[in-house]
Amino acid sequence: MDQNQRPTPQRTLGRLFLACLFVLAIGGSAKAELVRDLVTLHHAPSIPLEGIGIVTGLANTGDKKEAALTLLRKYMGNSNFDFDVASLATGNIAIVRVKAEMPAFSRPGQIFPVSVSSIGDAKSLEGGELLSCDLFSGQELMARATGRVITGAGILTRGTIPSGQNSGAMQLATYPFGMVVSDDMLLRLNLNRPNYNDAANIARRINETPSLNPNLQEVTMFAENTATVPVAIAKDPGQVIVRIPDRYRYETTRYIASVLDVPVAVDRPATILVNRAMNSIVITGDVRVSDATVSLQDKTVRVRPETPEEPAAYVLENDTPRNVVELGGPGSNADLQTLIDTLNAMGLTTEQVITIFEQLLASGAINAKLINQ
Repeated sequence: MDQNQRPTPQRTLGRLFLACLFVLAIGGSAKAELVRDLVTLHHAPSIPLEGIGIVTGLANTGDKKEAALTLLRKYMGNSNFDFDVASLATGNIAIVRVKAEMPAFSRPGQIFPVSVSSIGDAKSLEGGELLSCDLFSGQELMARATGRVITGAGILTRGTIPSGQNSGAMQLATYPFGMVVSDDMLLRLNLNRPNYNDAANIARRINETPSLNPNLQEVTMFAENTATVPVAIAKDPGQVIVRIPDRYRYETTRYIASVLDVPVAVDRPATILVNRAMNSIVITGDVRVSDATVSLQDKTVRVRPETPEEPAAYVLENDTPRNVVELGGPGSNADLQTLIDTLNAMGLTTEQVITIFEQLLASGAINAKLINQ
């Protein structure tokens, strides 16, 4: 077998870091996405809502302190129920913080999902159901939430209530959203993640779309100056301003929908997100590794051109001896998939992998940003 043959990702990803969830988005640093996924309309953000509620129906995994009963007593009083709350078992209820994002332009009666998290000493919210809970924006009552709590596989004191016929949060009042289109026919697109390249690309793609920029249609093949007046400009990394053409003055909704459907090539920064509690590592963007050596206990990882003199310290699944991460060629860098294959072959644990990433980042050998969640 060729000693320089690299392992295929298909042979190693199945065993990657044992029980560790490893999500990869490796490849080109730019991909096409729709404008609607990249921006929020100015004056039309989602509205954060919050409240304090009670989860019932727990199998003795709820709060053990009296605060839960006190809140339940108040709830029962407001609901005109009259019985001795003190006789209830505290372990079957829990005080929770309830949060939700009310969608922009939503109307009374619309239902949306909520999240809940324990603020007492409950051990688990699994199997519980949220009693009707008021949700506020500041001091204003905006919605009411209820439904069965669905917990995740890792943290049982947090969960979600999906939107459905009898679950989630129902909007009660109309929120006074601002004017998306100003009086001077300007549409402002606020980037969810401010970025110079993304802002410039969004403006350029809007200006290059004939249905959005009528000025393009007015340029004839005989014109001496083919420069057109742009309808979109990138004001800064966080905002693109679009001047809606006069011909769409009475069709602004259709024009905005067309703007939001424009595909744009966006930058994805090289990022490594680490969540030690969930044993997960999420990698986005084009993460590259340069020449480096990392020693961890009895294991050493070398990132450099492979040499015939280098002894083999371990073998991969295809019996190819390796103890270095090969660079892609003169002056190039190793891709992260090659490093992952190597670490997987060495049998490193998730904690060891995270430690190696931290050391490589600290030394400048990885061109990515590390985020600990």
